[in-house]
Amino acid sequence: MEIKRKPINVLIIIIIIGIIVAFLLIVNNFIISTRIYYRINYKANIQNSESIIEKGELFEYQKYCKYRDDWWGEVHNVSNSDYYYHIDRDLIESLKLKVEDDKEKFHFWPFYSHKLFYSLEATNETLIYLTYNNNSIIKAEYANHTEIFAARSRHYENNSLYWVGNWYLNFTHIPFVSNMSSTILLNDIILIKINLYYDYVYGNVGAETLRIEQFLCFNSNFQTMFVYFPLVGMLMA
Repeated sequence: MEIKRKPINVLIIIIIIGIIVAFLLIVNNFIISTRIYYRINYKANIQNSESIIEKGELFEYQKYCKYRDDWWGEVHNVSNSDYYYHIDRDLIESLKLKVEDDKEKFHFWPFYSHKLFYSLEATNETLIYLTYNNNSIIKAEYANHTEIFAARSRHYENNSLYWVGNWYLNFTHIPFVSNMSSTILLNDIILIKINLYYDYVYGNVGAETLRIEQFLCFNSNFQTMFVYFPLVGMLMA
């Protein structure tokens, strides 16, 4: 009798282990599913807010924006770069789609997560101080001189200063300057602040992170005055 009972006992143990493993996988996948989501937030309590949001998300960054990041301070076109990300509607929709598709999959890795946070805020500002030169934007401040953003500074080999970052200046509305920096007052403008955070943890040592902050400024006629966003790259591990 014992000889016959052993295979039965082994089978029972295998079944119990299988049930436990299946239960743990289901619970694990349920927990993981709470970590796969996106949040989109728009805050634009101004007139023509839908048009402003559309202009901000559909601005042709690659066509107009420049950047400079080398020791010679040379200006480059963003369209020539493969890794300097900017936020536009195509990027938002593609990341949303990745997260949505991921919700339909079964996941085993216990620390798996896939998140997207996107926010756009548009405000009317009576006054903004913009500091810039012909080759870069340096900083922008509110009327009370609270900083909106500031570009990172670097030095040439001869120790003279320059600023890095992606930028666009509409020189049909903003004058050229011949010195290293000039500050002008922009009146009655619309400021758009955009933030995007994308975090994808998919394996023991596999992860992707993208964090972008972006600023656009329009005048009362909805014409783009300037655009600025720091140099950004997708971090992968």
